[in-house]
Parts: sequence; structure tokens; C-alpha cells
Amino acid sequence: MNNLKKVIVLLTMGLFTASCGNAQSDGKNQTKEYAAKTIIKKLNKGEALLVANAIIKDDLIFTEINDVELSTPGQFTANIQGSIYFQSCVFLGSVKSEGVKEVNGRKVPVKSHFAKDVNFIDCDFRKDVDFSESEFERTVNFNNSVFRGNTEFNNMLCMGKQNQWWEISADSIFMMCGTIFRGDLNMMDANFKQGATLQNLTVENFQLSNLKSEGDFDFSNAKVKGEMLFNYAKCAGEVNLSNGRFDSRFDFIGASVQGKCDMGASQFRGNVKTNDSQIAGGCQTTGATFIGTYNIENSK
Repeated sequence: MNNLKKVIVLLTMGLFTASCGNAQSDGKNQTKEYAAKTIIKKLNKGEALLVANAIIKDDLIFTEINDVELSTPGQFTANIQGSIYFQSCVFLGSVKSEGVKEVNGRKVPVKSHFAKDVNFIDCDFRKDVDFSESEFERTVNFNNSVFRGNTEFNNMLCMGKQNQWWEISADSIFMMCGTIFRGDLNMMDANFKQGATLQNLTVENFQLSNLKSEGDFDFSNAKVKGEMLFNYAKCAGEVNLSNGRFDSRFDFIGASVQGKCDMGASQFRGNVKTNDSQIAGGCQTTGATFIGTYNIENSK
């Protein structure tokens, strides 16, 4: 199922790349430079944004668009109406979806609402990336992207059916806490060089196979409503799966963990497989509930 999804996404990327290349470089595969204000100007028109093989020179702050309205008392929302597609772009400045904006003569916090697909495919983020508190009505994709600064995707609401962060690489601790995915999340082949914190995450199906974490991987207090695949993961630190709820199949096959794995107080409502996994620090299951079968064949 996941391989088929990956093929579909790659085909879609190919079609978009051809479109973006023609739109941005008149048939020539040349790198162009853009100021962030050029991007914001296009978004202000509500148009689809297609940018490929480009360098964005300065900070891109999505809350700088004109369409800002009061959403809740004391909270304003920037409404980005057009779809966003960046392919093979380098961002020299920070990319953020939160900010402060002057409204009626006073500065107020502003978050972003993205009405259509948001894609950053094969992009290189040289500084901080922060999409915390954002709302996404459709698909979110960061496939094959590199995050070199602080990376935060906390407390987001993602309503699309497919959300893709596969084959990403993060140089600092990858933060995705308190985010709700009403669809699936794919982080297959992700590389977290300082570890990752995904506490209090809610998701349908979660694909984490072949993940590599050079620090601790914290997935505590999470809720996975569908399948969770954590096969052949390699973690140099500890893995925290405690106080979670896993409603369906949980596969942790062929994984390698140098620290301990904590499953304490979690509910596993489907079948659990940890076959052929090696956990150097031992597996803690105190207070955990296993309703389905628990297969630990050849695990150490």
C-alpha cells in the first residue's frame, strides 16, 4: 500500500516539475533568485504558486500576506488561498507560518491557514523552519527535503488524506508535538541527526519504516488510529512509545535500538510484532495493555 502511494506521489512530482520548469525558466533549467516579497505578492492574488530550481534569498513569512482576519479573541489568521508548490528550491532565510502583524494600530499574533495543497519537494532549508499552529485543509508534502536549522511543526491541524515527510533529513532535533493528522503520515526513510520529538501526535496510519535517528526518538502520548509501521528503524538513542494508544496493527520488525525502548502504559489494540528487533537497553512494558497477539520471535 505504501509503495503504491510513493509511486503515485513521484509521478505527481514529475508532472508538477515539468509544469514548474516551464513556468519559471521558459523551458530552460536555470536557477533563479526570488525575494520573499515576490512570493507574498503572488500569494496576495490568491493564485497557485509554482516555483522550481530557485533560490529564495530572505525570510519567507506567510503571515505577511494581506488577507488577515480575527479568528478567535486575540488571535488573527492569515488565509493563504492558492496552492503552494516549491520544487528543488533553496531557502537562504527562515520559513515560518507564525508571526506578529500590526492590526488596527497594535501588534497581534498571527497564524496561517492554508486552503489548498502545500508542497516543498526536494528543498534545502538553510535556516529555521516553523509551521507551528498552522491549519492545512489539504495535503502537506516535504518529501526529500533537508532541514539545517531548527525545525518545528508543532500543534498543527492537517486535514488532508495523505501527508508526506519521507526521505527528509534534519540536522537539529525535529519537533512535531501536539499535531493532529486527520489522514495518513509517511516518514519512511527519514534521517533525524539529533533525534526527534513527536509527543502527543494524533494520526490515522503512520509509516516510519527505515527511519534513522542518531538521538532519542520520543513518540510518547501519541494516538495512532490505523496501522503503525516502524520496521527496520535504527535509533542510536532511546525510543519512547509510552502512554500511547495504538488501535490497529503495530509492526516493529527488524529494528535496532541502542538505548532502551519504553512501551509502558500504552494500549496496543491490534497485533504487535517485534520480530528480529534488537534493543540493547531492553524493552519496558510496565502497565502496557496488549489486546491482540504479541509476537517477539528472535527479538533481543
